[in-house]
Amino acid sequence: MDLRFVQIPKIDNDILLEELCKDLFKADNSLGNVNIHGRPGQKQDGIDVYARHLIDNIWIGAQCKVRSTNIPFTKEMLLSEVNQAIKFNPKISKYYLYTTLNRDTTTQGFLREISDELAVNNQFTFEILFWEDIEEALKRDENQDVYYRYYHSYFRDNTALGHSIGKLINLELYFGNIPDSHYEIMIGKIPDYENKTRHNVDYFRNTYYISNLQDKTIEFFTKSQSSNKAVCFESDIEDAFSNNIDRYRITKWIQSIENLDELIYNDIHNYKFSITQQERHEFEKDEFDFGVNKVQKFP
Repeated sequence: MDLRFVQIPKIDNDILLEELCKDLFKADNSLGNVNIHGRPGQKQDGIDVYARHLIDNIWIGAQCKVRSTNIPFTKEMLLSEVNQAIKFNPKISKYYLYTTLNRDTTTQGFLREISDELAVNNQFTFEILFWEDIEEALKRDENQDVYYRYYHSYFRDNTALGHSIGKLINLELYFGNIPDSHYEIMIGKIPDYENKTRHNVDYFRNTYYISNLQDKTIEFFTKSQSSNKAVCFESDIEDAFSNNIDRYRITKWIQSIENLDELIYNDIHNYKFSITQQERHEFEKDEFDFGVNKVQKFP
C-alpha cells in the first residue's frame, strides 16, 4: 500500500518520540547496540537514544524533543543540548536532534553555526531531523514495519476497511488540436487485502473505478497483472459515458497511462487527450458500418 501522500499527525509525547527514534535506529541494518539511555528522571547527558555503527564502531546519540508549538529553537537551547551531549561516555561521533518542530530556517541557521563551532573543536557532527524528515523516514520501504506500528490505523483504514483512494480530474478531449469535450471525473482504486476469496462487496477489492461526476455514473475496471497499466475497454465504461466517441477517447486515455497508481497519487488534476481526425473518421466509419450491418441482420 502506498501511503506516501498521507499526512500523519505529529507525536505529542516525549517517551513515544524516543521509542519511535529507537525503532528507526533498529530498522537500520548498519546500527547495533540500540538502546534508550537510562530512564525518566535520570541524568542523560543530552542523549535519549544511542547506537553504534557496526562498520566503524563509532557511537551515535539522539535527543528527542516534542514541540507543542512551531516556535523555533533558540541558539542557546540548541547549545544547551549539544554541551550536555559532549559529556556522554563514551564519546559520540554523530549527534541527532529529533523534533516535531516543522522544518525551520531560523533553527537551520543556528544548526549551521553550531556545526562549524563543533568542527573547529573536533567534536561530533550535529544534525536536526524535523517532523518532515521523520515523516519521510517513516515512509521509506525499509521502515514500513515501524510506520505500521505507530500509525496502524491508517493502514487499516485503507486496506482492511476497503476505503477507496481517488482523485478529481478535469479531462479535456480533443480532435487533433481542436478541443471538443470536457469531463469532470474521479478516477481511483479500492485496495486489496490479503487476497482473500471475494464475494459480495469484497468482489470490488483490487479494482479501479472511474466516475463521470456530471452524469453521476460510475464503472469499474482492472489493472494488468504484469504491468502498471490499466486493462480497460469501451464496454467496461459504457454505463459511465454514454457518448460513443467520448467513451472511445476516454478508454484510449486510460490505456495510455503508464502507471495508474502514480496518476492517482500525484498532484496533477488537469489532463488532455487527443485523437487524430483520421482516427475519428475511422471510428465513425466503423460505427456506421456496424449500424448498417445490425439493421440488415435484424430487420
